[in-house]
Amino acid sequence: RKRVFLPAQALRTFLFFRNPFLYCLSEKSIKTLVSVIDNSILFEILNLVRDGTPLQNIVSIDDEISFSNKIKKCMWFKVKDPGDSKEFQVGALYRVMKSAPPLTIDNNILMTSEDYDNIIGNLIQPHDQLMICESPRECFEKNAPAFCAPSPEDHRVAICDLDYLKKYQVQEGTPSRYGGIATVRNNTIVEISGVSEGEPDFERKLNVFLSSFAVHLVVVRHANMGHLALYQKYVMKLTANKSKAFKKKWTGNQNAELLFKAMTPKRTNTVNWNIQLLIGPGNSLVGRACSFTNDALALLNIDKYNEYYGKSPDEAVDEIGTSGSVAWNNACHHAWEAAKTVVNAICRDDIDLEGSVVTGEDLNELAMLLWTGSFYHGFIGDFQLDNVNKGNLPFLLTGEAHVQSKAYGTLSTTIGASTMTRTMDTHTLGKYFYTQAARDAWKKFELELTTAAEMTGIEGFTYEGAVYNAIDF
Repeated sequence: RKRVFLPAQALRTFLFFRNPFLYCLSEKSIKTLVSVIDNSILFEILNLVRDGTPLQNIVSIDDEISFSNKIKKCMWFKVKDPGDSKEFQVGALYRVMKSAPPLTIDNNILMTSEDYDNIIGNLIQPHDQLMICESPRECFEKNAPAFCAPSPEDHRVAICDLDYLKKYQVQEGTPSRYGGIATVRNNTIVEISGVSEGEPDFERKLNVFLSSFAVHLVVVRHANMGHLALYQKYVMKLTANKSKAFKKKWTGNQNAELLFKAMTPKRTNTVNWNIQLLIGPGNSLVGRACSFTNDALALLNIDKYNEYYGKSPDEAVDEIGTSGSVAWNNACHHAWEAAKTVVNAICRDDIDLEGSVVTGEDLNELAMLLWTGSFYHGFIGDFQLDNVNKGNLPFLLTGEAHVQSKAYGTLSTTIGASTMTRTMDTHTLGKYFYTQAARDAWKKFELELTTAAEMTGIEGFTYEGAVYNAIDF
């Protein structure tokens, strides 16, 4: 209006986030808007992703349970309709992410502690117990009990086999494919794919393996398996297209209703709708950080989603448990038995299981939400958050030791910060149950979580106090 002319870069940025018709623009138009060769546009998008992350979403006890018949297909999984405004926001961001320029990395400009503070700001850390590491190798070795199974040939060593990743295509110019088999003794890597430490090719194979481990932990075990194939699956089974009789069983019983509500808040569907921005194939956050082609990342997600989605709760716990040490396996099953026990203690007296309206299988699925959202995600997600932010889980495949440049660090911290959304922690939830018996059962479950964490033998892993140990993540 005052004939003020903006620089082209500022004008493009203004158009991205203020133009209400962005979602309707053609791919060609969007590519024109983002046609710059530096990181400015991409960083503006990352800022918006972070700004759109609520700091904390406490479950409102007064809210209705989120039963719904409105289902949408979100990439390779089904999710409840997030509403027009959320669909518009995520859809528009996703379209811009597809066309924004690639990340330009300068390894001479490193990420600093002030950079992390500026990016994370006042976003709430999920809890005080984080795995703090100084390098990607240390991150893997500390986590080894959860990912290295005992060798059938030699009980003194454990194996982490990531060669399943070799089938997925990488971008042109990438020096190798993801994969590698680590042999670990006393939580220390001694060999990678037949090459022992000290031999000429060990360091290269080690660096490839560590990038593969980042993909395995964050993309496969956390986002795909934890969020979608397990949590989203059972949220949908328990709340989508249910009969009036089923709904009445839960809404008519206070303690059971409260537990059901805490396990299936609306925020869960919002987080899982956002997963397309995190690990989707169209130059998503992880897609930009890793070396897979977009098609390969999509295929990896589809393959693993279908594999894990088909497992029953018992089979899923077995799969996760037996992929690690005997102690890790025992801890997984200890927490699983504790989850089933508390769900039965709180719900069976209130909910009549006679007939076929609510069944024992429904309670088992509710227990699976509890196990996944507390024990499993507390470890696979929250406990690893600092390592995602700091680049100790480096996705980019170079064959060289990872350098946490400011450019890559901005992206990796956005990946971490964009998932820092919580509803209600276990300790707070326990205060809301209506009877002393239910509160006592919940308190016992919290103690069993702490016991299970200690059983793993993983340094620093605990549920003591349960502060921000997310129920629904």
